[in-house]
Amino acid sequence: MKPSRFPFLVACLYLLAASIGAADASSAEEPSRAREQADHSLTVAAQKGTTGVPPVAYPLWDGQETVAQYARRVNLPETKTLDLGNPEASGLELVLIPAGKFIMGTPEPEPPWIGATILGIAGLVVLVMVRQILIRAVRQHRRPQFSLLWLIVVVLILGVAEHGGFRYWRAVQAKLTVEPGEWPAHAVTLTKAFYLGKFEVTQEQYMQVMGANPSNFKGASLPVETVSRDDAQDFCKKVSAKTGQTVRLPTEAEWEFACRAGTTMMYYTGDAEADFGRAAWYSANSGHTTHPVGQKEPNAFGLHDMLGNVGEWCEDWCGEYPPGPVTDPKGRADGEARVLRGGSWGSSPRWCRSAYRHIIAPDYRGDHYGFRLVLAGPP
Repeated sequence: MKPSRFPFLVACLYLLAASIGAADASSAEEPSRAREQADHSLTVAAQKGTTGVPPVAYPLWDGQETVAQYARRVNLPETKTLDLGNPEASGLELVLIPAGKFIMGTPEPEPPWIGATILGIAGLVVLVMVRQILIRAVRQHRRPQFSLLWLIVVVLILGVAEHGGFRYWRAVQAKLTVEPGEWPAHAVTLTKAFYLGKFEVTQEQYMQVMGANPSNFKGASLPVETVSRDDAQDFCKKVSAKTGQTVRLPTEAEWEFACRAGTTMMYYTGDAEADFGRAAWYSANSGHTTHPVGQKEPNAFGLHDMLGNVGEWCEDWCGEYPPGPVTDPKGRADGEARVLRGGSWGSSPRWCRSAYRHIIAPDYRGDHYGFRLVLAGPP
């Protein structure tokens, strides 16, 4: 072999080896691509509930992103509408509620005697110190004299007394506001995203399904009221049959998580009653009647009238809250009373708080009571 041909042969062998390696790499990548496509298809199918595997666990809402951002992250529509069969009437609009964690309920109020004891002891110490100064001054026949150290100590003790007085006042206010059934406050994790009615069910929608309107305050866009929980359950069954999609009442945990929408205060507008009126029809601004749904400011999830207008039936039987963290709670399996949430047009702000629970028999009907729906099953 001539030396001039050697580099040419080396180059040919290198190109041949490179082409074989590329072919091997390509053939090795094909199964990997196939597996990725199969995993994606399985994930989508599991989300839709079309496979035998359990639905996937949805990522938890981080408390910062909007519903639209979360919807894009989990590849779900932000809203859905259930057609009730009448093209001239509105359907049931539902909003995506993300999976997430929150603190349900209200912390148990501190007993007032703690603040009262601090106030009393500190006040007594100051009185004793002043008494000693005055007695010494009388015995020595001169004006009372106070050293700088004495004044500093008295000021510090008066600060402790003030702290006790504030603690006592806050405890008394909490006792007047918070109901015993709201504690213990406990951590709840909802592992599945779900769709909840953007508005309370209206009289027009109730008429479409049930063929009757039991409401005391009449109006197509007013929330249906004077319905028992049993009536609401019948409505759910008929809507499920009409639409082919199962609907139900929300659990207490679903309702409170959706109502709070990431807030931890008494109302999703804050703790001030002045701000609360932006979001709710209640005793001070309702004129003693219900109002058309959707007129007040929504919460961060885009839900209207979660507070005020009409109280909303929940799925749960009434029971005591658990002492520790829970996941996807559904309440007691049986009982004598059901739970209403959110307060109504006739409620004081105290009874419209996000954590407030109204306990009543499931067959009771009143013009303060209505409901909204959850789309059951995987989103």
